[in-house]
Amino acid sequence: MLLEIHERGTLTAAAKTLHLTSSAISQQISVLEKEAGTALIQKVGRGVQLTTAGLVLVEGARRVLEEFDSMKTRVESLTGEARGTVRIAIFQSASLALLPAALEYLQKNHPAVQLHAMQIEPEIGLNLTKSRQFDLTIAETYPNHFIPEIPELSYELLTEDRLNIIAPQATDAEELTEAQNLRWVFENTGNTSRQWAINLCRASGFEPRVDFDIDDVITHLHLVRAGYAAAIVPQFIVQSSGGLNGVKILRTPEEHFRKIYMVTRRESQDQLSIGAVRDALKWAAHRDAEV
Repeated sequence: MLLEIHERGTLTAAAKTLHLTSSAISQQISVLEKEAGTALIQKVGRGVQLTTAGLVLVEGARRVLEEFDSMKTRVESLTGEARGTVRIAIFQSASLALLPAALEYLQKNHPAVQLHAMQIEPEIGLNLTKSRQFDLTIAETYPNHFIPEIPELSYELLTEDRLNIIAPQATDAEELTEAQNLRWVFENTGNTSRQWAINLCRASGFEPRVDFDIDDVITHLHLVRAGYAAAIVPQFIVQSSGGLNGVKILRTPEEHFRKIYMVTRRESQDQLSIGAVRDALKWAAHRDAEV
């Protein structure tokens, strides 16, 4: 927590990164200051910074946590068995497409590994993995967008996921360039997928009419099937929701894909338990190609 305050510069930003409230951060700081017997943060303008005592604690905590990761890796290598709990942050469509098969793989091949998963958006998951609240995050990038590079984290490409541009079956449009009169459903403002989708429509010659701002991408597919909107739906959603029956695929000059990554801390990436989960996710992502 102190490390996030140090890096973010405000309690609000640190709280957002750690998925906590500002009041919860303040309460924990008060407890730490009482135990340390001295102030750990101080106000500077509109933000805060760590005191000298706070910096000493942060550096000590960083070394302890890094040594813990290293120690766990060494212990696992001695036993030769992947075991323990691995905590992962995963977004909705990836959880639908990957989790059931990954759990099946672990149960069969690494029964001593327990997977704990929480649905969290990738941007938040990356920071929470860095701060050790998760061991692994599933992240995504859209065409012409880049994944945030955090030095403490290691990135491995898992797969590419097709982005299907779909419209109601009854629409006259055959290509995206003919879709200017359609109503659209996108994820909420600020989401990378939304901005990419809007830019794609603009590159096709029109400003999309966004009548539905909904984060649940399964709802996007249902709205298209029901005839009320066009959407851009990842293949992860399609394969876990009955395919593309009842919709029309709008053609574009080229296919579009998003990239899916597995992200871990560099210090823990060699742990057998985390390696087992990575193997499980790879198997889940590519099992159809192996059948």
